[in-house]
Amino acid sequence: MAASGILDIYKYLNTKYQKLDMSIESISPTLFSIGSGGLIGFLVGFAIKRIFKILAVLVGLFLGALIYFQSQGLISINWEKLQEMTQSTVSMLAHSLTDTSQISVISGNLGIPLTGGLAAGFAFGIMKG
Repeated sequence: MAASGILDIYKYLNTKYQKLDMSIESISPTLFSIGSGGLIGFLVGFAIKRIFKILAVLVGLFLGALIYFQSQGLISINWEKLQEMTQSTVSMLAHSLTDTSQISVISGNLGIPLTGGLAAGFAFGIMKG
């Protein structure tokens, strides 16, 4: 009797373990997709923030040099034309960054887990960069 009860318990636990093993195998690609997307997103966000910091310093130094050279009388700057050029560039850049028509195409092609991992990783990379 005792051996039969132990055998029943063993069979029951074995079927539960196999179901658990199958569910882990089916979830594994999704977890890999989320994790790899998060890592790639973090690296891209971190790099973009670092690049923008360097660009901000370079643009600041350039504008500082322009102001200094103009104050010394070495060059003459048409500030209205410069403002006009930068406004058009900034508005074009802002429009391209706020165009959300491509987001649904990207998430449809890459899948929701990868896209979600990329977005979360990118946000974390921007914060830590």
